[in-house]
Amino acid sequence: MTPLLDEPTLVRLRRLRLAAEKVRGGALRGERRSHQLGQGLEFGAHRPYTHGDDLRRVDWNVYGRLDQLFLKLFETPGQLRLILALDDSPTLDFGENNKAVAARRVLAAMGVIGVATAERVALARFGSPQLQSFEGGNSESRLIEAAAALGLSPSPQQPSAPLMEALATRGRDTVLIIASDLQRHDGVLNLLRQARRHGVRAFVIAVSAREELDPTLDGFTRLQPICHDNQKLRIDDKLLAAYREEVTAYRRAAAHAVRELSAAIIEVDSADAVEPLAMELMRAGGLAPAPGA
Repeated sequence: MTPLLDEPTLVRLRRLRLAAEKVRGGALRGERRSHQLGQGLEFGAHRPYTHGDDLRRVDWNVYGRLDQLFLKLFETPGQLRLILALDDSPTLDFGENNKAVAARRVLAAMGVIGVATAERVALARFGSPQLQSFEGGNSESRLIEAAAALGLSPSPQQPSAPLMEALATRGRDTVLIIASDLQRHDGVLNLLRQARRHGVRAFVIAVSAREELDPTLDGFTRLQPICHDNQKLRIDDKLLAAYREEVTAYRRAAAHAVRELSAAIIEVDSADAVEPLAMELMRAGGLAPAPGA
C-alpha cells in the first residue's frame, strides 16, 4: 500500500516543522506556554488509554458507551489547539488522483507540523463522534496512520456534536482546518458559523480533481450519480462549455460563502504536493499562535 506521506515528503515537512518550532519558541519565551496537562482548567479531548496511564484520568462514561478505555485530557487556557476536520462526503471518492486520499494527505501534513506548533492536535471527520488527540513530535506516525484511516460517509454529513463542542471553548486559542471538496458545503458552513461564533481562526482547504473541473468526455456517457439512478447523456462541446461555466460559478459562490464567515479558503488540486500548502498556511498563521495571544 502506498504510504499517505512518502519519506521525501516527510523529510521536507520536518524541515518546515523545525522552522515552525523556532517561531513558536520565540512566541513562547515570555508567557505563552503552560505544561500543566492534566491539571488544566478546561476539558480538551480524549485519547486512547495505553499501558501505564493513570487510571484516574479514564473517562468511564465513554467506556460504558464504547467499551474502550479513553483518557480525559485537560488544557490550560492559552495553549494553542489545532483541529483538523475531514468533510467526509462520498463525493471525495473521485479522480485519478483521488480527492479523498489528497484530503487525508493534507490533514496528515498539517498535523505533522502542528504537533510542533500546537499543544494538541485533534483529528476528526464529520460523520464520526470521535476526536483523536495527538501531542508532541513523537505522535507523528500515529497521527499519519489515523489520517490515512479516516473513512467516508455514505451520504453528506453535518459536523458531529463533539466536533462542534470542541470549538465552543477557548476559541482564540484554536485553529480549525477543514479539508473538503465543497460539493455539498452546508456542513462546512455550519462548522464555520460555530467557529466564528467562538472566535476560532478557520481555514478551508478545497480539494478538486482535474477531471471534474475540465472533463474530456465525448459521445454517449453513462453517469452514475451518488443519490439517483444511472443516466445516459450525450456529451458535446456545447454541453462541456456549459458544465465548465456552471462549475466555475458554483466554486466562486462556495468560496464567497466561506469568506463571508470570516474563514480563509485555499484551493488545491488533488495532484498537488502538500509542502507549498503547508508554507502558505504557516504564512497565514494557520499553524501558529495568534498574534498577541
